[in-house]
Amino acid sequence: MRHDDGEVTVKARDIMSRPVVWVRPDTPVSEAAAMLVEQGYSSLPVVDPDDGVVGIVGEADLVRGRIPAQDASTPAAPSSTLVSEVMTRSPVTREPDADVADIVGTMLDRRLRAIPIVEDGALVGLLARRDVLRCVAHGDLTSAEVWRHRAGLVDQDRG
Repeated sequence: MRHDDGEVTVKARDIMSRPVVWVRPDTPVSEAAAMLVEQGYSSLPVVDPDDGVVGIVGEADLVRGRIPAQDASTPAAPSSTLVSEVMTRSPVTREPDADVADIVGTMLDRRLRAIPIVEDGALVGLLARRDVLRCVAHGDLTSAEVWRHRAGLVDQDRG
C-alpha cells in the first residue's frame, strides 16, 4: 500500500504463503520431514483440530537426534517420534495486517525462519524468509534505508 508520502507499507497478507502446509502434533517426524523436502519449506506450523497454532517445527527440530553418532554411544531417536515431541510450543505469531518490516525485525532478532499468520485464532498463512526475499528480489519493498530503519537495523552493520 502506498501512502501520500510515497512510502510503501507491505502487510503480511500481501506476501504470506497460502494455503499453508501444516501438520498435526501426532504427525510422525518422518512424515513432517518428507513434507518439508517435497514442499521446499524450512518450517511447518503445527495446528490443533480447530486450526489453532500450537507449535512450529523446523528442519533442525526434525534432524536433531536422528543421525546416530559414529561411536554409537548415543543412539538415534526412534523413528516413531511425533512432531509434538520435537516442535517449538507457543510460537511467535502475527496477524494478516501486521507490517512486514516489523515481522522481519522479529524474525532477525529471534532468528526465526517463519512466522505463522493467524486471524481470529486460526492459521491463515505463513510468512517465511523466502516470501520476504521474493519481494526483495522483485523490488517490491521500500528502499533499503527505510526497510533497515523499520526493522531496527540502522547503524547495526556500520559499526
